Amino acid sequence: MEKEVKKILVYRWGSLNEPLLGRAIDKVVGGHIELVYETKWQNYHANAPFAERLIGMLHANEVQAVVSYDYFPLISMICEINHIPYISWIYDCPLYTLQSKTIANHCNYIFCFDGAYAGRLVDLGAAHCYHYPLAGEPDFFEKIQETEKKSPHLKKKYLCDISFVGGLYNEEKNRLRKVMKEKPGGLPDYTLGYVEGLIRSQLQVYGYNFLRESLTEQMAAEIAKACGLGFGEEYYQDLRQMAADTLGMEVSAREREAALGRLSEKFSVKLYTGSELPDLLCNKNLQKMGYADYENEVPLIYHNSKINLNITSKTIESGIPQRIFDVLSCQGFCLTNYQPEIADCFADGEELVIYTDMEDLTQKAAYYLEHEEERLWIARNGYKKIVESFAMKERTARIFDEVFRQVIVNEGNYNFY
Repeated sequence: MEKEVKKILVYRWGSLNEPLLGRAIDKVVGGHIELVYETKWQNYHANAPFAERLIGMLHANEVQAVVSYDYFPLISMICEINHIPYISWIYDCPLYTLQSKTIANHCNYIFCFDGAYAGRLVDLGAAHCYHYPLAGEPDFFEKIQETEKKSPHLKKKYLCDISFVGGLYNEEKNRLRKVMKEKPGGLPDYTLGYVEGLIRSQLQVYGYNFLRESLTEQMAAEIAKACGLGFGEEYYQDLRQMAADTLGMEVSAREREAALGRLSEKFSVKLYTGSELPDLLCNKNLQKMGYADYENEVPLIYHNSKINLNITSKTIESGIPQRIFDVLSCQGFCLTNYQPEIADCFADGEELVIYTDMEDLTQKAAYYLEHEEERLWIARNGYKKIVESFAMKERTARIFDEVFRQVIVNEGNYNFY
């Protein structure tokens, strides 16, 4: 990257990986400034206090680029007016701010971790949209070693056979679950039955999401109305995709419950979550451990769990979730569901292990719990892959290199590894 690029503003809104991104930017360009604003947004296109702070910081510091995890339309609007690149690294899917019509602003450089999602953004007219997987942090493993050397008891504290760190999607934001339980009201009987069948079918299929294509416009409209979906005129209204994502959350909830329930019938499982435990998961082999701090606890969990589960949300159609990179960064063993991009980027059975259905998950969990040497070998290889191909510093440097060379990515040519 050219040396004159040195004044980067990072917007911090509360994403877990923001400290890691900030440190990577420091290493790449020698420093950055931050705008911290964790207040809940009421309108992503209009926020006077935030706009005043951002504009003031841009002018006072002669900022040359603004960076954030995920996408904020108001930042794009301000950067467009001030002719400053806005770099957004997307790790959430769906992210409804990406339905904002501002994605066409020329200032935008959108780096999206999911290839299928990136393709849809290009079709919507997004300017400078790249398919760009996420990153890991090799320093995690070094810090784990230092921490365990100083506090040996922590290794025993976090040691377990199988762990999962993540939500169960059974909270209030799972609107479809609530609607499907409403009687009377909710969805028409035919649509309700069709949706139930569609959910059960998608649960059986890994690596291909057919929810959108299986919904008619009328069904999508009914789901959108029942679940309160839809935005203002500042957004593109893709009701079929929004309805499909709503179904995808329920599929994810059921898949996680099924996987954890099945594994805990035979093995000891620790679940680190803030979600409520459904009745089917209340058994002696599954321990709910509560929320785990991302920087201080999660690395120790990943390193000391014999098996770390990744159960990708069905709203992520093809991409690799951040959890994969985090587990491997801690030299942890990862057992994950099949996703096209996981299979493309990592060697199954060498850098991580992929399962393709519930029976396969159970069999592979049993095998790798019994074969420690092979399990540790895979974990070491996974860590090596992060160091060589997906380290946060190098991934961040490539983003800045690409943006400041002003490369325009045309439709059909947006893959960028």
